[in-house]
Amino acid sequence: MQKKLEEVSAGYYARAILDIGKAEKAVDLLETEFKTLKEAVISDLDLKKYLTDPSVEETHKINMALKVLGENASVSIRTVFVMLIMVDIVEDIEEIYNIFVGFVSDFKKQIYVEVVSVIELDDMTISKIKEDVDRASGLDVRIRNTVDPDIIGGLVLKIGEKIIDLSLKNKIEDIRAKLKSIELGGEEFGAEN
Repeated sequence: MQKKLEEVSAGYYARAILDIGKAEKAVDLLETEFKTLKEAVISDLDLKKYLTDPSVEETHKINMALKVLGENASVSIRTVFVMLIMVDIVEDIEEIYNIFVGFVSDFKKQIYVEVVSVIELDDMTISKIKEDVDRASGLDVRIRNTVDPDIIGGLVLKIGEKIIDLSLKNKIEDIRAKLKSIELGGEEFGAEN
């Protein structure tokens, strides 16, 4: 069984991947392709098992990797995938990807804004939110969409420690609190009988 990659090593490989993207002047493309690759590997258990199986020859794994990437994949992501296979760290692709994304943000002097919504937002909506937050903050933010059906509707924006709650759940709770504080005919509205 492969030992979990230590965070220092994961950071080393994540930094190397960023360097590959910078050398190719394709950090954004690499980030997009790396995310797609990571999701493919972690969602396809047969693929992950094949790529991490010590009895499968490295050349066979690399050939499989190139098939998975397809003909349109960039040189950068091909290099990254081959490196992950040759160093035998495919098992840790998610951890490496997460550290890589942090390095990309630092590289671009960007901050993350988490947008919590009831459903996954489409690219056009995320672009519009990014544009509005960029304009309001003066920063070049990176949007991460998280789905939470408990908010009922609307959005919750998390920017660092600041939370902007525009959710329907929050509005309902505000209305409920206001209605409970209104007195009607000497009785509190919403008081339990």
